[in-house]
Amino acid sequence: MKKETSNVLVAFLVGAVAGGVAALLLAPSSGVETRQKLADSLRKAKDKALDEFESAKGKASAHSEALKEAYAEGKEAYRKALKKGEEA
Repeated sequence: MKKETSNVLVAFLVGAVAGGVAALLLAPSSGVETRQKLADSLRKAKDKALDEFESAKGKASAHSEALKEAYAEGKEAYRKALKKGEEA
């Protein structure tokens, strides 16, 4: 994942959590209800962040494997070209 993309994702998640907290704190509810809503919102945000992290981790793993394969193929092609050059 590009650094800019991850920064945008983090900023979005932080903004969403901050907006949710502000909405809950400014809503006319009792203290118990507000704390419960806040806890629920934070739990949901945490779950979503963990899901996004796992998704990004999976994508990074897939890209890593693709890069390893491409490197191995390039290395083999170089060896073949080198051998072909020596034979000529």
